[in-house]
Amino acid sequence: MDQRVLISHAAPKDFHGTHNWTKVCTSISSRLPLRNVTLRSPRNASTPIADLNVSLVPLESVREESVSQIPGSVLEKPLLHLYILYCQDDDLEVYRTILKKELKDWHSLVVPKKNSEWLILQIVRPPDPSKTASRNVFRLQGTVQSKLKADFNSDDRDRVVQLTYESDNSNDLIWAELFHKLKEGVSTAFSNAIASRTEEVRRSEGQQSMPGWNFCTFFGLKESLATSYEGVGLAEDAYNSTMSWKRSFSTSHASAISPGSARWSNPVPGDDSAPLLSISKKPYKDLILSNKIAVFDFRIYILARQCELLAKIGSLSDVPRKVASFLGAFSKRLFEVEAHFPKFFVESWIYSSAITAVEQCTAWQRHYDPDGLEKMTVDSGNAELLDLARSQLEVIGIELGYLPREPPFTIGLPKRTRRASVVPADIPITSEDITATVEGQDAFYDIYIRLTSQTLGLYAEGGRRKFALKLHGALAALDLHRGHLYKALTTFSSLHGHYAPHSWTSLESYMLSRALDTHALTKKAQDGEWMHILLNFLKSYVEHRGADMLIPIENPTAYVLKFVVALKEVASATETETRHPDHPAFSIHPDNKAKLAGDRDGSYLGVIVRNYLPCDFEVGEVTVDLHGRDGEKHRFTTPVDTLQPGKNRLTLFCPAPASGLFLIESSEIRAGNLLLQYPQKKVPGKPVTHHEVVKIPPDPLALDVRIFTSRKVDLDQRCLSLKVSSGRNSIQKLELKLTAPSVAFRYREAILDEDAGKVAYESSDSLKIQDIANDAAVGFTIPYVEGVAVQTMRIEVEVTYSTRKEPKLERVLHLVTSLSPSLPVSVNVQDWFRESRLISTFSVSSTTHQHLRVAETQLIAPETEESLKVVPCAVRKGTITITPSQPAKFMFALDAVSGPIKDSLLFIVKYRLLREEVAGIIEDQVRSALSDAGKSQDLRPTVVSRLIESLERDPSWVSMYNITGEIKIPETKLISGADGEMAEVLMDTEKRLEAHRHPETPVGVWRELRLPVDVPLKSIVAITSIRLLGTPFNPNLAADSKAPLYAGQPISAELRIHTSFRWGLDSDASRQYVLNYQIEDMTREWLIGGLKQGDFIAKNDNTYTVPVTLMALHHGEFPLPKIKVEAQLSMRDLTMGGQAPPSVETYQSHSAVKVLVLPRGGRSTYVVAMGSASDS
Repeated sequence: MDQRVLISHAAPKDFHGTHNWTKVCTSISSRLPLRNVTLRSPRNASTPIADLNVSLVPLESVREESVSQIPGSVLEKPLLHLYILYCQDDDLEVYRTILKKELKDWHSLVVPKKNSEWLILQIVRPPDPSKTASRNVFRLQGTVQSKLKADFNSDDRDRVVQLTYESDNSNDLIWAELFHKLKEGVSTAFSNAIASRTEEVRRSEGQQSMPGWNFCTFFGLKESLATSYEGVGLAEDAYNSTMSWKRSFSTSHASAISPGSARWSNPVPGDDSAPLLSISKKPYKDLILSNKIAVFDFRIYILARQCELLAKIGSLSDVPRKVASFLGAFSKRLFEVEAHFPKFFVESWIYSSAITAVEQCTAWQRHYDPDGLEKMTVDSGNAELLDLARSQLEVIGIELGYLPREPPFTIGLPKRTRRASVVPADIPITSEDITATVEGQDAFYDIYIRLTSQTLGLYAEGGRRKFALKLHGALAALDLHRGHLYKALTTFSSLHGHYAPHSWTSLESYMLSRALDTHALTKKAQDGEWMHILLNFLKSYVEHRGADMLIPIENPTAYVLKFVVALKEVASATETETRHPDHPAFSIHPDNKAKLAGDRDGSYLGVIVRNYLPCDFEVGEVTVDLHGRDGEKHRFTTPVDTLQPGKNRLTLFCPAPASGLFLIESSEIRAGNLLLQYPQKKVPGKPVTHHEVVKIPPDPLALDVRIFTSRKVDLDQRCLSLKVSSGRNSIQKLELKLTAPSVAFRYREAILDEDAGKVAYESSDSLKIQDIANDAAVGFTIPYVEGVAVQTMRIEVEVTYSTRKEPKLERVLHLVTSLSPSLPVSVNVQDWFRESRLISTFSVSSTTHQHLRVAETQLIAPETEESLKVVPCAVRKGTITITPSQPAKFMFALDAVSGPIKDSLLFIVKYRLLREEVAGIIEDQVRSALSDAGKSQDLRPTVVSRLIESLERDPSWVSMYNITGEIKIPETKLISGADGEMAEVLMDTEKRLEAHRHPETPVGVWRELRLPVDVPLKSIVAITSIRLLGTPFNPNLAADSKAPLYAGQPISAELRIHTSFRWGLDSDASRQYVLNYQIEDMTREWLIGGLKQGDFIAKNDNTYTVPVTLMALHHGEFPLPKIKVEAQLSMRDLTMGGQAPPSVETYQSHSAVKVLVLPRGGRSTYVVAMGSASDS
């Protein structure tokens, strides 16, 4: 509705209609509409209106107010009355004699009008400067403007505006005051009019119970409010006002349009095809004023007005939803009075209303241009309306026999019985599409396909692809009904993949069932594609548990059973394997703990398999895969014939020996070449404890492989040792492979341990062993080459073996172990040179926290050195214990007849860890205890493990064991939890260990470290000595002389330096060297006379002597001075780049000699006169 605010205008008779009058009115109209007008809405909020449409109308054209029961909009009457007069401000006489009377007549006419404002506009010409001075002299009577204000401004408001009009009409500032007054007046008048009309509505609503009250009159008042709001641009307030229309109608008791009366509907030709949202298709206002409107038309009128306002306020997306809600609710009421309409009238009305509403929304879209998101919502709502129209075609098609009475066509079919029409036949169905569908089947199919495709397009544009898929299924069902089998099969087969993400299982199952039925009709072979369709159908069937399914059959269980039987046959006949993950027809729940097999390697795992199908399912095998640390994997399997509906308890077996905690990686059910897989989904960041795990207990009697450092360690070749323990198994054949990063194992050079006995084996790319008896251990030493040196080597062991008891069952043992190439023992060497003897001390220490037991050390001279003889300085008997803080030293003397020694010697250390030694002793004692008691050796691993664990908890037994060999089991709960037989063995073994003593000679298996030792080179060995020759009182002192030496007494001595080149290179024997000697300065003990320092020529096997004199400075026992000998380099050697100085080692042959110096003593004779003889 295009409404404008009316402003009436009037003028004096001599001015009205003149040229100036026309120019003034044109100037005012050119500046319309009014901009930025503030109106007060019903929410008591000031709402700015950007552009308010205003029309100037002559006052005489306005109808006189009359009392009417159906008032119109408040905008039908002028909200403002404008009087325009042309009078100069100094023409008081003209104003008083002519204009004032006409103005008073106009004022008396407009002031009584309700809810309106008035305004006087005085037009003046710009003043003439030449006449201004003369005309303004002695003017004391005032101006025309002041007279106007005095005569007509009765209240506080100023209603007089003066406008200086110029011919060019270009200055907008002169119009500012006028338009400000216009906007103020319009706003005030509109607020007053709305308040007055609101009060009328409230008063009329309160009179509903009074006789003569009419709803149509009341509705007219309410509609006038909405129309008024709409006319000034307050569309949102207008829509809010319409929201009470339906509520008022529902609560009213107007008998003229009471629901259920004969005038509830009065069908006329064209009602079924008229545009739903058009308010001009019928004279609704006249019908309301005449109180002849039917409920059918009245409700449609309300909907059309509301939708029009929604479009104006920018809520176009709400229009399709509102229309759909109205059609759904109102059609139910129409169906209740269906007998009053022609056949298919309601369907035709819904169909036409939905389509015309979509057309109107599309037109509004083009006019109001909503944004992208709003457009998608509108398209989605329009698609729903077209889908509603399409469902009406399905209702008509099913009733006419064009469509089958089955899903998906029956999804929207109302559950009701059609009533016979009592309307005369002269009221026809006027919808062209409905008429065409009734008249011909082909036309129905064309219209149905066209409308469905149009709906699909709108659903896609609105982002509602999930609903579009339903329509694809309807088209496929139509193709199937019309006999287009292959086209229908293609569509049905492709749709389920689109339904699954949306969890629309009912439609998904229907499409899949139709695909299966269509596949049967085409008589195509049941191949992998058919199997895939069937599996997806069973998936949707199970997820619905058979409820609310759209399968058009009476017995769904028999229907499913038929396909399950066919699935087993096809899965067995196909050559390729079909894998299907996470099929909900079954669920597999393993136990949390496995059980050992007991009499053979392997373990059992209990699982519960639930079959959610309504029938038996034939399978071949059920499998559970476990995943452990370091990539270790194990598979539990069992053959199964049939899985019954519900709970099935199964026991699975894994032949591989394993122990520890394992994650359930996946579960599988195999039926022929069909494999249903159930992988366990791992959530990132989720702790392992929240995943399904299985614990497998350790089996002490199973096959085991242990890897440790080689027993014989040679630095020239790296090796490792491994021991294969057969346990309970009598091994028929075994193949062992080792893998490690950057390591190549040389199986061809593998060496069988000496204590392994006679064992048949082959070594090529792996180590193959045959015929290992039960309870046997076979050890090998395998060399390897390491590409990159690492501190810890991670070795993966894979053992494939079969036993004599089960020769056709191949078991695989996968182990991961870490081996440190570093040795637990270190050796340091210190050498002392003599003339023909080299004394070497080897210090053996532990590099770890473990205690070592050393049985023997040897230093072996090479066979090529016949002149070299190695003699141990001390021979220890028994075993020596080495701790990290207490190393052991071994000394050897090397006597060389001639030198030098070119080849390396070999130092051998036989050792083992204290832990290994004690474990071997416990193993032997337990074996003896079981043999003496006549018990099975199967108890041995468990008993040994208990004893070792007890010793590990308390190391107090170690010190006693190192001394005596006794192993005292600490006071722990050794026997708690053990049965009678095991407890007896434990107590017997404990007594045997307490009675154990170290043997005199080392026994058992020892490790051997072989280290090459190079004999060090020394160019010169200087043997120095000081020999005392004599004293003044004893010139010749023999070596064994016991002549006393006194402090302060000079002692003649000889310094002797004997040089030997035996420990140097061969080329050094004929050379000469300049050596320098220095006598130690012992200033507190000795005073030395002679050459205390000097150079001499050193030759091989030559002696240099120097005489010196010694004088003891005090008495006591102290050693002789030491002599330091070193090579002397000349300046030529230093400046000319000569060869390096020779290495010199000095041996003080007199270093152990001490001299006893006595204090100096003396004797004097004195003659004392005792007197003369005469005196006596």
